[in-house]
Amino acid sequence: MPNVVDLTLVSRARRILRTVLEERGLGFFLVASSRTPRLDPRRIAWVVAAARKQAPPRARRDPDALSRTRRVIRKELIRLVSEAMVQAGL
Repeated sequence: MPNVVDLTLVSRARRILRTVLEERGLGFFLVASSRTPRLDPRRIAWVVAAARKQAPPRARRDPDALSRTRRVIRKELIRLVSEAMVQAGL
């Protein structure tokens, strides 16, 4: 079942993402050395790992849950970067 996503892990990751965005801003997730906006996969993985630590042991059994959650968080960040670029007029 490749399209099944662990919603508890995703909701925890989104909650952590919102907290980090409030504290550090969207620039925290962007690669600093890039001319164009590129997301830093290490920062996305960091958010998912923090969410996994808070997840119950039942959620840790799925080996693909982390990659699916990273994909969901990445899509959320892409949406936020797109909105910021539209607001900036780029």
